[in-house]
Amino acid sequence: MSNRNNIIAGVVFFLTIFCITYSNHFTNGFEFDDTHTIVNNQYIRNINNVPLFFTDIKYYGTNPGNQGYNPMLVTLNAIDYWWAGELNPVYFHVSIFLWYMVQLVVMYFLFLNIFRLIEKKNQNRWISLLLVAFYALHTANAETINYIIMRSDSFSALCIVVALFMWQIQITRKYYLYLLPMVIGILTKEVGVMFSPILLMYILLFEEQVSLKDFFLFKKNKETLRALIKSAPALLLSFGIFIATRKFFMPENISLLSSGNVATPWQYFYTQWVVIAHYLGNFILPLDLSADPDFEIFPAILNRKVLLSLIILLAMVIIAFWASAQKKNYPIAFGILWFFISLAPTSSFIPFGQIANDHRTFLPYIGLVLSAGWGAYRLVTHFKLLEIKKWKYIISMSYIFTIAFHSYGTYQRNIMWGSSEKLWKDVTEKSPRNGRGWMNYGLIHMQNGRYDEALACFTKTLEFMPYWAYIHINMGILKNAMGNQYEAETYFLSAIKYQPEVPEGYYYYANFLLNQNRFSEAFSYVQKGLEISPGHSNLNQLYSTLKNAVQNPQQQLSYYEDLCKREPSATNFIELSVLYYQNNMFEKCIEAGKNAIKIDSTNAIAYNNICSAYNAMQQYEKAIEACNAALRIDPTFERAKNNLALALNQNKQGKK
Repeated sequence: MSNRNNIIAGVVFFLTIFCITYSNHFTNGFEFDDTHTIVNNQYIRNINNVPLFFTDIKYYGTNPGNQGYNPMLVTLNAIDYWWAGELNPVYFHVSIFLWYMVQLVVMYFLFLNIFRLIEKKNQNRWISLLLVAFYALHTANAETINYIIMRSDSFSALCIVVALFMWQIQITRKYYLYLLPMVIGILTKEVGVMFSPILLMYILLFEEQVSLKDFFLFKKNKETLRALIKSAPALLLSFGIFIATRKFFMPENISLLSSGNVATPWQYFYTQWVVIAHYLGNFILPLDLSADPDFEIFPAILNRKVLLSLIILLAMVIIAFWASAQKKNYPIAFGILWFFISLAPTSSFIPFGQIANDHRTFLPYIGLVLSAGWGAYRLVTHFKLLEIKKWKYIISMSYIFTIAFHSYGTYQRNIMWGSSEKLWKDVTEKSPRNGRGWMNYGLIHMQNGRYDEALACFTKTLEFMPYWAYIHINMGILKNAMGNQYEAETYFLSAIKYQPEVPEGYYYYANFLLNQNRFSEAFSYVQKGLEISPGHSNLNQLYSTLKNAVQNPQQQLSYYEDLCKREPSATNFIELSVLYYQNNMFEKCIEAGKNAIKIDSTNAIAYNNICSAYNAMQQYEKAIEACNAALRIDPTFERAKNNLALALNQNKQGKK
């Protein structure tokens, strides 16, 4: 067979292995951030909204705290929803997988062109194919391909690869067409901005032959200047878009870490040395992958892990400097630079909300594959190992074993992502201090009626993240399911208190109020939630449900008056007292509250309702008496404290 036919056979072989490896991932569901960006995002359900995605970050998702200017990402989600006609993850996965295949094809030609700049040999095709196959099957990439909303990483990586490949083609370079995929990549995820410094390094090494030593010592200034001029359109446009989107679309905020603490830029930076070392470890042996790692900030730099990580990173920098001095080693240097540049947005002095994420390595690993692959090839050719039959066999078998290992690992990670219970159990085992992991694992227990196990998981989350709205929301749902409505309401209100910008707090509390037939209160909270997140599909549905209910308050009153006659429980009398209060029937509100106390003398809510009614009637001494009774039962009751403060203040004013 000719070399070309061998390559075609190799492509068919690896493509078959690749498709088999990912064959079990297409039905994997929506997880974690998929909920607020896709599942609850009403905007992506209408393909006609696409132009709007470029005008405001609110279309990104329903959680204001996680919104970003990524209009291409939202557009991709809208296209897949339109294609599916429903929230079917299969269509999303098929789309992501097809774009992944396109990236691999372009990567092959990108690598091939790079190798041809070094030496023109027939082996270049095989080296490119083997490296791309290794990358395609690398187990760590399964974290990105399975996590639907992280198509932002995979699609922006595709755009960077395509842009650099188009730079290599004279006609697309001449007419600046390579800038188009760069812009699309930036509008998918801001990491797309890193194309321009990657391009600069490519030009310095492969076109101007400026080593890193020459660059930093200003030894080849003319060549460096030419490289800067060549890359100037990309540099100016990419960072111009970045600055413009930050200025006109993104609100100013402080990046809080997952633990709830704010890191100093320096602490965050040297903690990233450990994180990058973790990424390097997973590149070599991906046994420590987690859907949500639990890295924490190191309080001091004088730490064994920090210093050891620094030594590893400095060793890579030294290798890059050494490799950049010789043309035959340029791919080694360029790959290392690609790796560090790609990680710069999340590994610099700017603290990110999540310290580490294994899906972030999707783009950086392209550089590592290039660097490590070409380095291995240089070693093999330097020692002429392929000319020795034994070594040729050992090298071939080592590669086959590595590919098989990664293929098996990817297949297993797909299985892990296919089961929410397995996925989040895995997170709690690998990342035991991750509050989000414990909460998501607890959700699985709660959904399956294992309330005690769910409570244990949620308690763990509260230990690590005491002011996180979502854990208070889920504790409220759990307590309500366990029959403790008073505690449930306390948790719902805490969620809104700690993070009033999270719309889920309003939705779940309103849903809780609706189930207790407290329609007016529920409607009020739904309206507040929609003010924060107008595209929240669940809030919009609940709004429609409640709108009709609150328009007929007399019907509500009649229903509860009849219900209290048929089923005279403390809960029903409390609901009746609330309705009386809302309709300015304060004496009847007090009467209903007293009826609730007759049934349950330790009901703080009943005393508080009585206090509210007396306040409305300006009978402040009686209000003080009722609120004090509520607080004797529950000293932490915030609404009773507020009502008492009002009564005391008004009573004091009246006596002056």
